[in-house]
Amino acid sequence: MPIHPYSPQLWRPCLPLLAWLLVAASPAWSAPTAKTPPTDSQLTFEHDIRPILKTNCFQCHGEDHELKGELDLRFRKTIVKGGKSGSALIPGDRDKSPLYTFLHKREMPPEDSTPLKNSEIELIARWIDQKAPTAYPEPDQIPAAGELVITGEERAHWSFQVIKKPALPQNTSNNSSNPVDAFIAEKLTEKKLSASPQAPRITLIRRATFDLTGLPPSKAEIDDFISDSSPGAWQRVIDRLLASPQYGERWGRHWLDVAGYSDSEGYDDKDVVRPDVWRYRDYVVRAFNSDKPFDQFIVEQLAGDELAKADYSNARTLANNNADTLEKLTATAFLRLGPDGTGSAATSELQKAANQNITETLKIVSSSLLGLTVACAECHHHRFDPIPQEDFYRLRAVFAPALDTTHWRKPTSSRLPLLSKEDKIISDAIEAEAKKVSALYVKEGEAISKMIFERVISRLPEEVRAFARETYNTPEKERTPEQVKFITEKYTVVNVPKRAGGPLKNYIDIEKDRKELERRQSILLNTAAAIRKTKPQVEYIRVATENPGNIPPITQVFYRGDHTSPKTEPMAPADFTVLAQAGSAKIADNDPALKSTGRRLAYARHLTNGRHPLTARVLVNRFWLHHFGRGIVNTPGDFGLRGERPSHPELLDWLASDFMENGWSVKRLHKLLMSSNTYQQTSARRPDHDNVDADNTLLWRMPVHRLEAETIRDSILAVSGKLNPLPFGAPIPVAPNNDGSFVVGGGKISADGREYKRSLYVQTRRSQPVSMLQVFDAPQMEPNCELRNSSTVTPQSLALMNSDFILKQAELFAQRVIAETGSKADSDTRIRYAWQLACGQPPSAAEFVELKKLLDEQKALLAAAKDKKNETVRNQQALTTLCQVLFQTNRFLYVD
Repeated sequence: MPIHPYSPQLWRPCLPLLAWLLVAASPAWSAPTAKTPPTDSQLTFEHDIRPILKTNCFQCHGEDHELKGELDLRFRKTIVKGGKSGSALIPGDRDKSPLYTFLHKREMPPEDSTPLKNSEIELIARWIDQKAPTAYPEPDQIPAAGELVITGEERAHWSFQVIKKPALPQNTSNNSSNPVDAFIAEKLTEKKLSASPQAPRITLIRRATFDLTGLPPSKAEIDDFISDSSPGAWQRVIDRLLASPQYGERWGRHWLDVAGYSDSEGYDDKDVVRPDVWRYRDYVVRAFNSDKPFDQFIVEQLAGDELAKADYSNARTLANNNADTLEKLTATAFLRLGPDGTGSAATSELQKAANQNITETLKIVSSSLLGLTVACAECHHHRFDPIPQEDFYRLRAVFAPALDTTHWRKPTSSRLPLLSKEDKIISDAIEAEAKKVSALYVKEGEAISKMIFERVISRLPEEVRAFARETYNTPEKERTPEQVKFITEKYTVVNVPKRAGGPLKNYIDIEKDRKELERRQSILLNTAAAIRKTKPQVEYIRVATENPGNIPPITQVFYRGDHTSPKTEPMAPADFTVLAQAGSAKIADNDPALKSTGRRLAYARHLTNGRHPLTARVLVNRFWLHHFGRGIVNTPGDFGLRGERPSHPELLDWLASDFMENGWSVKRLHKLLMSSNTYQQTSARRPDHDNVDADNTLLWRMPVHRLEAETIRDSILAVSGKLNPLPFGAPIPVAPNNDGSFVVGGGKISADGREYKRSLYVQTRRSQPVSMLQVFDAPQMEPNCELRNSSTVTPQSLALMNSDFILKQAELFAQRVIAETGSKADSDTRIRYAWQLACGQPPSAAEFVELKKLLDEQKALLAAAKDKKNETVRNQQALTTLCQVLFQTNRFLYVD
């Protein structure tokens, strides 16, 4: 059945089947017929004008249930019809068309809205002058106000189409068999451009090593590659780097950006620490290192619990009995990474915080896997993309059983305790021993209680002692009124606690032998505690699971996004309506084969079934981005109508198809991209090519890029010789140092050097970003990071000159140079060796002259200083200054 370009997105559930058939068969709603394509100067409402009005005007004039001024701007015919003030459009006459005159005089949109650009107003004027043409016949029956309409142009948007693998370009001017080069060469040929020559080997080994491991290559690795002239040397380098454990740390960091990973909740100023979420981080690193198929990686994160047939009631048992189940459950922390204030919010704010967490989670899911900005549809129809508000809540319904506001689980309740079978046996045996001692403690308390009671009785008047004893020994519920009055009012001292604990201590404290009595108890109490301390420590993972019984909660649309104002109609789980043409967008409410609802598992499999238009495109675009410095789509989190168009659409689809056809293997994709001549090009600029493609969108050269914040810190540690390669484990805490800046470990270094681990393992706290990393654009997760900035600002230079971290690492770098060149090495040798360590190659003649001059100047200044030091110390201090300068050079900070 054909879909009309103006088909209503929503069909009312009560609409009878006959009405469905009539609408579908109506000539006014038939598929658009072929029409002569508009000329360059010819404008149409659907293609040129409607997107402007949708962004700026529809919220008041069409997509709200109450039309302001009774004016509907969603169709040309309704604009001509107009509202209370009459027609808004006189085709062929801009000056008589209120649509234009109100915009031109800046009377619309209202002052509190973003004004239209002059170019947009002029475009509307030109369209009116052309008699306001449409591309297609408009429907006879106009959808009701507030009902989002999806046009043919919107449905035809490139990213909403099923991925089809295009044929490789033929007769291109490249001499490569790599498919990437064929597509790149085709575009270059169209613009009469050519690829750049292959980069020198020293450049390639440095580029590849930073790319795949985030660390500089060692001198031995550089020398091996440069001296290896045998066929396949480059492929062997790629294979070696992909097999390195540092690969997962590097590419895991890329995924953690879009996943919104943080070691703190980040909802408010309290920014409560998440003590166990790091196990998700380690799961990600291991997944990349093992080349876990990315479709499986996605399914595990969205629905690992459902894969394992686990729910809240049995997850602990399953996780502790099966390593594979434990891994799948660990993956589900992906759904608990968004800012979450439910653990610290007041009771009155709990529902607000829970709903906000769900919204942030949907932002992460949609931007990381779908490349769409869905969040604004929480309150109203999407301003730019064909995503109605109802679609936001349909997506929310997919995740509602695991993020159930009616049975909300705070962060502490989302922690799953772990204890292996072996550890549980050990723990049970230790507990049995501790209980024996605890039993002795109880008996000792009872004995002391009896002794104190006898002492109390002996202090009473003799005539009441018998009654006091009788009252004390009578169970509390069986005491007579006279006994109650006696023990609660007249002689309260008789009510001696009968067991060890706090109340009994009050009686012990007034006894002369209190120290001995306390000692008798404390020995047993401390012994039991000491025994229990020997138990294997319980660990925790952060998980998302559903409540048992697979009863899905009702999801409703919130009026203007307000959770206190739900509309009555329940929303069924589904993917976005505009994607329905690529396959069923509906998700079953309940899967009887599972203990859970199965919604997330069905949705995850829908995303990875090979027919979904977005998932594979979004993923390969991100991988391309990290290799080439910009995406084929340079808005990696926005593949919608306002996102950038792909520079090489056929290449994107070919890569997405190939990725899925070959098991969603990321390592295979790396090798494909890095084996291309495009990747191996030099980065040198050419004026004639700059004149045609200054942004290098067509990749006629390899872009130069600055190292990311974490890579800068890790490289400094690697060059100084202090990088701690130990992987995994709890994050290294961040704390303020003496000047108030946040630094790793508060500036203190432990005996095991844990503070020198890779930046991946440093605590990522939303309210306490490491100052050194923040200044070099490390992202704060709000809620995630779709694309990192790469700025060049003064504080970066100041940090490299003045921070305690840099000063210390420069000193350690100098000590390494002296140690590895030998105590008798001359200055020239040390200069060359330091440059080699920092930059991966010997200095040029000009560079050496400048370095030599710097070192000599520093030696002279130190020799003239009042606080005379011996020559050895002065030489080391001078070399330290030179090493610090090397950390500030473009050679160190940039990769070409």
